[in-house]
Amino acid sequence: FILIQDADDEYDIEDYDALIEPLRDGREAFVLGVRHGGGGGAWKMRQFTDQPFHAFILNLGHLFFTLLVNIFYGVWLRDPFTMYKVFRRSCIDGMHFESNRFDFDYELLIKLMRRGFYPLEIPVNYRSRSFLQGKKIRMFADPIRWVIAIVKFRFAKI
Repeated sequence: FILIQDADDEYDIEDYDALIEPLRDGREAFVLGVRHGGGGGAWKMRQFTDQPFHAFILNLGHLFFTLLVNIFYGVWLRDPFTMYKVFRRSCIDGMHFESNRFDFDYELLIKLMRRGFYPLEIPVNYRSRSFLQGKKIRMFADPIRWVIAIVKFRFAKI
């Protein structure tokens, strides 16, 4: 199995067992750890107390890009850009990747779905960090790259 997790302490390593279980028992080949929608629908996205406007903009962008991916690919995902991804190694055999920033989230997700691996979403613990605490997303440049990735990888060779 391959497990991808950001190293910024926003995700809880105690969630590993729950994320790996569906792969271990053979039910699924691809799992995403969703940051919201579980546990009574709790919204666990960005809640920066030190930068509430930035949090609002990022959460709005998350909703927009989630809707865009869901419409463009005919899926219904709640958190396609989580950095908690677990999948079987065989899912990416022969796959080549070119992205090197946050557009990698899109490239990996899209290429796995185009191969027929649709993710099971499992709620995870998430503690957001603000830009003052070290968040690395570029508020203007990265969204442009994400739109390009959503379109490009829809038609690119897998």
